[in-house]
Amino acid sequence: MISKKRLLVQVTLLLIGSLALALVGNGLRRDGIPVLRPSKEDLALKSGITPIHLDTAKLLMQNPKVLFLDARPFNVWKRGRIPGAISFPEESHDSLIKAFKDTVPFDRPLVTYCSGEECKASEMLAIELQKDGYKYIHLFFGGWVEWTQANEKVEK
Repeated sequence: MISKKRLLVQVTLLLIGSLALALVGNGLRRDGIPVLRPSKEDLALKSGITPIHLDTAKLLMQNPKVLFLDARPFNVWKRGRIPGAISFPEESHDSLIKAFKDTVPFDRPLVTYCSGEECKASEMLAIELQKDGYKYIHLFFGGWVEWTQANEKVEK
């Protein structure tokens, strides 16, 4: 009869061996499952959208050709926004993009942002704009939270 300790060691070794074999097999496949989740920045770069942080957003703000798009709800935008930012709430993306394409050239640099890193609305907006033909899209991950925490100018 096998002791409990020996059985536990055998099961543990079997599990470790199985895991190692699965990881090696997964790594050899072209369509293997990523072991580590890529960062938001990596995902944005793969889609052709340039991820930026506060320092770059501040530099882009100095260029009058760059247009900031606020993906937060309209009532939140009204209470405060990055100076010059246009309201582009998630619930209105489809209707706003149609009018936007008629007035804003496809080669104009754009910066999308929303509440902060956890907000997906600016990322979704950036992807939609890219699909519609816009070439120079920057995704400001820190968004409104990072902007205001740095005591940057705001518009009301």
